[in-house]
Amino acid sequence: MFNLIWKDILIQKKTLVYIGFYIILFGITFQNIMADPFPAVAVAVTYQMIATACSHEDKSGSDILWNSMPVSREKLVLSKYLSMFVYTLLASLGYMAVAAVVHLTRLPIKASPITAAGMVGSIIAIALMNGLYLPVYFRLGFMKARVASFILFFALFFGITLGVNALPEVIKKAQGNAALRAIVSALQSASDLQVSLLVLGLAFVFLLASFCLSVKFYRNREF
Repeated sequence: MFNLIWKDILIQKKTLVYIGFYIILFGITFQNIMADPFPAVAVAVTYQMIATACSHEDKSGSDILWNSMPVSREKLVLSKYLSMFVYTLLASLGYMAVAAVVHLTRLPIKASPITAAGMVGSIIAIALMNGLYLPVYFRLGFMKARVASFILFFALFFGITLGVNALPEVIKKAQGNAALRAIVSALQSASDLQVSLLVLGLAFVFLLASFCLSVKFYRNREF
């Protein structure tokens, strides 16, 4: 398992250099919009590294090679899901290193310290994005998955936007439903930590469902 993840890291060393570029880019772009640019950096780096690893496998035909070896398809799928957390760690370490340089040189770029809320938000966003992308990749392959993931990404973006805009109306209607009223009341009375843990738990449940779907798709895929 470790060898599969390490292989994906070695084939994209150049991508690690982009971490500094992403920090500077997002720091400049969102310094007047976002209080913490780290989640955007973590999501961008993680998604880019997973997509690059999948692209390399498709171009080199290494996925065909791996499937001809005594390695289970479940393990191949699991390595991709575990790698996203390794990439998140690399993005975090790179962010801290570049942020330290920014603070020492006093560059006019926002590079706030990593907070617990920022890390939780990053993990949730990474789980959601890659949980949508990987089943499509294992079902269709890299080239077709690029188009499908592009559509899914914008559908997710606009879906969340519409959901946030509709939330006040949903809360208003919930006042007439005892069950929904109880849920809204529980969420309002819960602490930030409890809400964060709840959302994080739901993200991991979603990721588990995504993994099971990816395994099913990859088992049935022919090479």
